[in-house]
Amino acid sequence: MATNSFSISALYQSAFGLPRGEAFSNDKLLKDVYDTEKFDELPASAFAPDDTFFQMRYTLQGKNPYGITIFMPMRLGGLQLPNEPSVSIVAKKTIVETGLVGQKRKGFVKELISVDDYEITIRGVALNYASKKNYPEDAVKKLHDLFLRNEALKVECALTALLGIERLVIKEFTLPDMPGVQHAQAYQFSCVSDEYFELEII
Repeated sequence: MATNSFSISALYQSAFGLPRGEAFSNDKLLKDVYDTEKFDELPASAFAPDDTFFQMRYTLQGKNPYGITIFMPMRLGGLQLPNEPSVSIVAKKTIVETGLVGQKRKGFVKELISVDDYEITIRGVALNYASKKNYPEDAVKKLHDLFLRNEALKVECALTALLGIERLVIKEFTLPDMPGVQHAQAYQFSCVSDEYFELEII
């Protein structure tokens, strides 16, 4: 495999117009916490029972094509998404507000109706690591095939696991324009969380 240097942060900024900080240093993080630089060699006993975030990272053991451990890998529908995408999660509640009438006190009475599904936006960049001249066709096709699946997809990610999100439904798939870049394609999934439920017929 040819060695090329890529700036994921620069490609991300170009595609989405949003800044993305440098990824956490796995080596430094692991050395500080576990006095080791080899994440794969950590025993399961290294994690506290309630350490959901690190337990999920240990289970996934995501790596990039160069074998470097990814800080927060994400698998969706069994596919590891390229290059550690950013994950944005929005949680909302449906609340009915009723104004106070004939009272000296101002304001509203708030009534919680429901907690809505989580809204999750996944943004990332697919790369052709072997050549800066060729489009990452295989990676884009896999992402599109994921979108075409008409089902709730199992999500495996330390952040979603921490919030108890187990399945996502992809509502929208976007491939932003990448002017002047041949070997990379930004992608975005707009998703909502989904839960198992049992329908009882009485």
